[in-house]
Amino acid sequence: MSGNKFSRFKDRLEGIRANLLGDLKKTRQSNQEEEFTEMLADFSDDAARSFSRQMILNLGEQERETLKLVEEALYKIKNGDYGVCARCTKSIPEARLDIVPFALHCVTCMDQVEKEKQRDHLIDDDRGSAIPAPNE
Repeated sequence: MSGNKFSRFKDRLEGIRANLLGDLKKTRQSNQEEEFTEMLADFSDDAARSFSRQMILNLGEQERETLKLVEEALYKIKNGDYGVCARCTKSIPEARLDIVPFALHCVTCMDQVEKEKQRDHLIDDDRGSAIPAPNE
């Protein structure tokens, strides 16, 4: 990959990082404002507010994970490792990086990673349901 392409991806990644940091700041401010509003609001809406707060926290978690991936991609650009699959060490196609500039894996390896996550999740679910209920 040429230096010009690295520069283009670096600019995109820095833009994504700036947007995420701005969104995280807005989310944090929104959470603080919501907490103040909740103190003044009627307690009959607790369930709705709780659900809303959980959605905001989940979005924040996803944003933090994306920010982590963006930071890692920027680090790889700096070290000359950008665009290399973390699993098979082959080049990640530019078309994939155009879509997901912070991709860690090529499409083949990403499919394998997703299948492993699903399998692990199913195993965890099976283990959780196998726990006997306490005697009452």
